Amino acid sequence: MYKDRISSEKLSIMADEATRCMAPEVYEKGKTLYDRDRIKWVKIFGPRIYSTVDDDKMYTVTVHIDNFSQSTCTCAKKRLCEHIAAVFIHYYGPRMMEFENSPKMNFSASKNAPPKNTNLNLKNQAVQSTPDKEGPVELWYEYFENTYGRIRESRKRPSLSYSDFFASELYISARLYDEFMDVVNVHSQSWPSLNRDLYRFHSDLFFMDMLEKQIKDVQPAYVDHYQMEEIWDDFMRSFAAILSNKQREKNKPLFQTFFQKAIEVARERLFLVKTPLFNWLMVYRLLCVTSYNDCLEKETRYLEEFLAGHEPDQQSYYYAVLGLASLRLAANREEDALSVLRQLKDKRIDDLLFYLEYFARAREWEKLLAWVNWLAPDIKGANAVVLEDICKYCLQAVENSKFGQEFIKLIRSWLPRSLDCYAQYLLEEDLFREWVELHMSYRGYTWDNIDKDVLRLIEAKDPAALIPLYHQWSAMLIEGKTRKSYQASVRVLKKLRALYNKSKAIKEWNTFIYSLAARYPRMRALQEELRKGKLISS
Repeated sequence: MYKDRISSEKLSIMADEATRCMAPEVYEKGKTLYDRDRIKWVKIFGPRIYSTVDDDKMYTVTVHIDNFSQSTCTCAKKRLCEHIAAVFIHYYGPRMMEFENSPKMNFSASKNAPPKNTNLNLKNQAVQSTPDKEGPVELWYEYFENTYGRIRESRKRPSLSYSDFFASELYISARLYDEFMDVVNVHSQSWPSLNRDLYRFHSDLFFMDMLEKQIKDVQPAYVDHYQMEEIWDDFMRSFAAILSNKQREKNKPLFQTFFQKAIEVARERLFLVKTPLFNWLMVYRLLCVTSYNDCLEKETRYLEEFLAGHEPDQQSYYYAVLGLASLRLAANREEDALSVLRQLKDKRIDDLLFYLEYFARAREWEKLLAWVNWLAPDIKGANAVVLEDICKYCLQAVENSKFGQEFIKLIRSWLPRSLDCYAQYLLEEDLFREWVELHMSYRGYTWDNIDKDVLRLIEAKDPAALIPLYHQWSAMLIEGKTRKSYQASVRVLKKLRALYNKSKAIKEWNTFIYSLAARYPRMRALQEELRKGKLISS
């Protein structure tokens, strides 16, 4: 059968990738198909090889020349199957003599003889010990590490892509995520759902851990944050898949064993990294609060011993306290959790938001109130995003608990930074006059930047409530003493006139507008704008 030409360099690179990601038994099956002339049609088009392979059924294969691990087949395996191997051998095998002197490839001259001393003959190499669905998890990690190391090593050579060649090592490693996941997860496709979900979860966790180990002194600012977010999102999806798996409760021993390893990985990373790529504190705490009792007890003992042997001013001590508090929350020991956190001399409110969210999700409003009261002084200085979240939890409590006024008192204590949150509450409760008073007191919004939909809502329900606020805005604009500010003031005064009309107080309006004009007789520009706006007569 005629074969289009593929350069020796590209064939060599394809062979390297096949070595990394294809199991020996798959390669042998592919060679058998090739030897039996089961490849019926093949054509190179651009960077891909398109082929059909007859294996009782006819399968369509697409081999990616520049990225072999992304090759696909229409068979049940989808990737890294014997049909893909057969198409690869279709190109590589007959030209093996070109590589006789290469240390990477040394095929036998006979087409039907098995390959000797080749990169594809990996039966004695640890990387090709395919992982088992039952673990143990340590062997999974050995397999991950070997696979990751081989992929990373192969990328040290000049790549086919100009951008790859000049990219930083960390950037390239981050981009290897899809390739790594495709290679390692091909083995789990036929596993039971819980085993497959746990395996996927640990492969994500391993890759994140390896990226952290690589950064060393590299500043996170130079990392591809967009891709880091994608990796993080994939990890959270795999975590959610485990928690929602219906087999989880039936397989507690399996789940517990594999979760314990995850906790240890997250804890080690949490204690070591100062500027992490990923939020290991969240990972660790989520693992703690979703583990079973044996895991909780084991981890609790570890952290208690750890705290006893470290000084309170160490970073690892700080994170150990946060972790121990999470474990005690998971064990329904909220008071003990709070007692542990009180040991901290300095605390970052961002790191403590987790506990408030925990109580809000559990609808434990009384416990939420106790914790918010404890953190109230720190909350006032929190960044805007954190403060907004805390106010949101408080408003949920106002709506769903008997402690509403106590939470409102806390929100008021954080004014003016909690103005938006408190204002929203007042609107929802139809407390329009209190809403006006709030905005007049803190002047958080002017006529230019206020939400006009809110003004229309209040105007429809209680137009008189807005009159004092419009008086304040018009006065502030007049004090600007420019033609532009006078023009803006006239627009506000027209709205004010409409409010007086709706309130059936036109007499009061006339008294006000003429007294206003009389108050500023020398401001000719203002007088002109008032006349142009037909607010006063000539």
